[in-house]
Order: sequence, then structure tokens, then C-alpha cells
Amino acid sequence: MVDVTTPRPVIAITFPDEGYTMMRLFTRLAVWLAGGKPVLVHPSDPQFDMTADGLVLGGGQDVYPPLYHQRAKPDYVYNHARDKLETLWLKRMDDAGKPVLGICRGAQLMNIVRGGTLHRDFSKIYEEAEYPNSLIAKIFYRKAMYVQPTSTLAKVTGCNPCRVNSMHTQSIANTGKNLTVTAMERNGVVQCIEDTAKPLFMGVQFHPEFLIYNARYRELFGYFVNQAKQMMQATNSREYPTHATAH
Repeated sequence: MVDVTTPRPVIAITFPDEGYTMMRLFTRLAVWLAGGKPVLVHPSDPQFDMTADGLVLGGGQDVYPPLYHQRAKPDYVYNHARDKLETLWLKRMDDAGKPVLGICRGAQLMNIVRGGTLHRDFSKIYEEAEYPNSLIAKIFYRKAMYVQPTSTLAKVTGCNPCRVNSMHTQSIANTGKNLTVTAMERNGVVQCIEDTAKPLFMGVQFHPEFLIYNARYRELFGYFVNQAKQMMQATNSREYPTHATAH
């Protein structure tokens, strides 16, 4: 149940200027249902002057490979402005200790910014890692994700294994600084990373915004927004401290 008596925490959600309409819609919906105030930020409107209580790094096209010391594909259109925007927002929120949730590309960027690397085609790395890739499969196909029992993801979702969607061809290889793999498939494909020293710094390879019909994935957004609300309330109490009245 969303608490309507307190202001909604502001959640910055990153996307490119155009495209990914359904991802935008469902991500905003998931944040709103969880009690947050979703605000889109994108290269043409980065909103760096906005104070956000949490950050969602949305899905989308590949991060520029030279950022993790690999060659760019010659026939692929990369979005350098988005890479820069998201890196700046991520570092800003990470330094402030505010909750961050990265989805698919977003999880990969979190890993890269922390110094990690990616597998650019995980089907060439792991056995039994080829999945249906049609539009119907992206909507309905599910695969098993095994979750570290002590992780935040396990605490929030309460499932192990969890059934998740498959909408990616890249995956996390070497993890970045202070990041721990907390969920993967049996074949080794990483599905979740966390910085366990933070209240919430999590990247998921699947797309929970398309799974909000399932209570456990609504809980994931709910936990994220609740962490943002606690950060908002703590910030407000520092800015506007209450003082005892002298008698």
C-alpha cells in the first residue's frame, strides 16, 4: 500500500531522447505504483539541477565498448550523449549514497563505471545460453535465475529460483569495484549485481518493469522507492531540523 500522507520521493529515470516507448511507460508505471514520482532525464534534458532521491538507469542500446576497453562494432550506432548523461547521474547518486536500480543496459553501465567488463555475446561464452529472440519470446519466454540467499534481491523477491524474462545478448563478465554477483543462471550468465555495503545499489539484467503483474517484482520497485523515501526524509530532517521549545 502506497503511503499518500507523505510526498513521493523523486526518482530520476534515464532514457535516450527517442525510442523505447514501452520501456519508458512501464518503468514510469512501476515507479509510480511503488509510490515514487518518476521524472525522465535524457541527453537533451539532463536536469542536473534537480534533486532526486533515487535513480533508475533504464534499458536500451549497448554502452560504447571502448568505455570498458573493447572495440566498437563498426555498423552499430552508439549513444555517446546517453553514456555521458548516465555516468554523471550514476556517480552523483553513488557518491550521495542514494539508491540506484539499473535495468539491463543500466546494470551493465553500473558495472562499467565501477571498472568491470562485459561479454558482448554471452551465447559464445556460456553453454546452453541461446534463447528464443522473437517478439513473442521477449514477451512470454521465462528462464530460471538462482539467487544468493543472503542478498537484497532474495530478501525482496523471496524466490529462488526466480523466473525472469530474456531481452539481452550481452552480460556482465568481470565485476567492478565492490560489486558482488547475487544472481545468475545455471549456465553462469549473471542476472544481478549488488554493492552490499550500500542500502541499495543493484543492477538486474532482466526487465522487472515488464514483470510488475507479479507481486515479487512490484516488491522490488517498492523496496527501491522505500529506500529513496527514507533518503528523502533524512535529507529533509537535516535541512529543516526540529528544535525543542524552551519553557
